[in-house]
Amino acid sequence: MRPGGLWMTIAAELKKQHRNRRKGRATFFSLLFWPIISFLTSYYTMKPYRTGEGSVLSRIIPDERIPLFLLSGYLVFQLFWTVVEAAWIFEQERKDGTVETVFLTPASKIAFLYGRSLYSLLHGIWMFAAFSILTFVFVSDTASVNWTALTLALLLIIIAAIIWGAMLSAVSLFSRESSFLYYIFQTPMELFGGVRIPPAVFPAWATGLSALFPVTYSLILVRGALYGTTGRTWWLALTVLVAGSLLLAGCTRYILYRAERHARLKGNWSMF
Repeated sequence: MRPGGLWMTIAAELKKQHRNRRKGRATFFSLLFWPIISFLTSYYTMKPYRTGEGSVLSRIIPDERIPLFLLSGYLVFQLFWTVVEAAWIFEQERKDGTVETVFLTPASKIAFLYGRSLYSLLHGIWMFAAFSILTFVFVSDTASVNWTALTLALLLIIIAAIIWGAMLSAVSLFSRESSFLYYIFQTPMELFGGVRIPPAVFPAWATGLSALFPVTYSLILVRGALYGTTGRTWWLALTVLVAGSLLLAGCTRYILYRAERHARLKGNWSMF
């Protein structure tokens, strides 16, 4: 497909998603309310525990940086979780017959997947991102922030999140029941990805699980840039995230190909 047609399909999917998911002003309020509640819950859960000098956490998170640690964790987590939701709500579109209609058109299917992932990201993160930026000003030492590294990290993380969401949406094409993605990725990604607890304090088996989630490497990039520590670990995380995103992009194409083939063999005109 020519590039113009690719972008036209993405724009059409963005417009469709906006019409389907716009539920009034109360929806936008909830986009800020629930992430803030989660952040405050995590912060006050940690308050009773010993985090001062000599504690395990103090070797990884200085006491005065706990709010910044949690805030950066939830900002990055929201980026990835909003695209998981895109795959999660795919179930409804399949039941409504929207997916069948899209797949009968000559439109690019890969653009369709990336379009829904991109809209979910924009729809679910903009308000919390604004809150996070304002809060960063008050809880971080702006003099120590590596702004170039932070900008690079955020751009890369946004691209990685879109690819992650498109891949999960492609996986959802195999089944009309995609709510399993919620149970597989919500709590494990939050726990093992280092959103609230640094992976460095995990046992070896849990550290291995954290390596499976792109949010783990994304948080290393963001926190390293915020703390001004962009050393060998930071560059390694950058390399892994870039390589992993390219691999996931290739996997998305392959999964989409397999899903279309599966639909031709097992589906019919009224059921994709």
